[in-house]
Amino acid sequence: MSTLPTNTIKFNTGRTYSAAGQRIAAQRIESGEIVLFDLDRHIDLMLPASIELTQKDVMWAYDLNMHTFPSEIDMSYADYFVIVDALRQLANTVKSI
Repeated sequence: MSTLPTNTIKFNTGRTYSAAGQRIAAQRIESGEIVLFDLDRHIDLMLPASIELTQKDVMWAYDLNMHTFPSEIDMSYADYFVIVDALRQLANTVKSI
């Protein structure tokens, strides 16, 4: 079993957005914000730095649409999508329900 970096989490919420559930990967980036990728809903977004990197807090912020944008922290969308692509790969390793 591989260990995730301390700034990254992955999980399945158990919600039935697909036959596999709702597989999510999230990473706190250098600026403090959290980039999230929801594999089963095909959604990527950025959460504010004030959110804790835990399943509970990430889902709370996600459900409340507490998102921010890369441009608000002077991050290029090219750099943002490099992170999103890595999270997509990580979410693919989350166990289905």
